Amino acid sequence: MKNKSLYSCLAFILFVGLFSCKKPPVEPEPTGPVMPPLTHEGLNTFGCYIDGELFVANDGESVWAIPPVSGGFDENTGDFIIQGTRYRHGILPDGDASDDVRIFVEEITNTGKYNYKFLEDGTLGYGNLYEENVCDYYYFDIPNLGEITITYLDQEENIIAGTFYMTLTNQDCEYSKTMKITDGRFDYRY
Repeated sequence: MKNKSLYSCLAFILFVGLFSCKKPPVEPEPTGPVMPPLTHEGLNTFGCYIDGELFVANDGESVWAIPPVSGGFDENTGDFIIQGTRYRHGILPDGDASDDVRIFVEEITNTGKYNYKFLEDGTLGYGNLYEENVCDYYYFDIPNLGEITITYLDQEENIIAGTFYMTLTNQDCEYSKTMKITDGRFDYRY
């Protein structure tokens, strides 16, 4: 009789244990843009954070039909230009706005860290089209204001990928004199 009571007690404990377990909650799928993963496949992705706000290049209408990720890499000189464009629907009363982040680098020979190319009067790093009260920002030849790291370069497959960060300035902007771009990444087929 003791064995039957013991088996009944164990069966009850097992039954309660099996049916009282809670399943972990299911994470909802993101509804907005997400940071693209770090890849080396030529997927034409571009993302970063601008002053803490997520920026992801995306499709949209433009006057010049600019794709979300555009640019080029000159294999002879090592000059690299890339631009990520974000189309912002519903920002303006009469249409859409767009903004972009631009990177210029010279003499890329392999993977590694590089400085940005700059012009004497500054090089545009962030541009805004059509949206009022948003400034353009530039980078200058000032140490420690940014760096690009080429993490992958395949000249046979025409793929270049990497990460970047930069601090841009605009002394004429009344809202903010600087813009911080962090956690940048791109995977581009040129």
